[in-house]
Amino acid sequence: MYGKSNSLNQKKSGGAHSLRPPRPLRPLRGQAIVEFAIALPVLLMMLVGIMEVGRMLFMYASVVNSSRDAVRYASAYGKSDNGYSKYSYCSGIVDVAQKSGFFLKNPVVSITYDSGPSTSSLGTCNLFANPWEDPDIVNTVDTEDRVTVTVSATYNPMLSLLPIPARTFTATSSRTILGIMKLD
Repeated sequence: MYGKSNSLNQKKSGGAHSLRPPRPLRPLRGQAIVEFAIALPVLLMMLVGIMEVGRMLFMYASVVNSSRDAVRYASAYGKSDNGYSKYSYCSGIVDVAQKSGFFLKNPVVSITYDSGPSTSSLGTCNLFANPWEDPDIVNTVDTEDRVTVTVSATYNPMLSLLPIPARTFTATSSRTILGIMKLD
């Protein structure tokens, strides 16, 4: 009995002197499938959540960059390709905001002018002026005045699996209109 080992369990487990217990004849394959089925919904929810939060952050950054690019265009003193002054070319400012925020769906753009912080408004850009250059802005706004561009866009989640509500992101940027200045 000690010299020869003819037992089936002893051959599989490594002999009579092995410390391992004998393995069952058939492995348990169903256990892994059940564990995977339990973990899969949690993993998918995490993946969708990460994608939605990333999309929301991208939309926020697009709104901020759109506002910055539009106010940078509006503060430049000079003529656009159409021959209008950039600071008063309302549709050109909106166009820059929309091109910069290409991912945004229907952003709301508002353009106002003032002489600096805590001063009264010099006017609001009329986005429906014809020609596209607002005559009220041309006559009242000049170098050293300030242009403010506000861009708003609404974020809606693609999937309603997670409790992430719709949000409206708003960014406001202001810059002084640069132009020809007299140095005394």
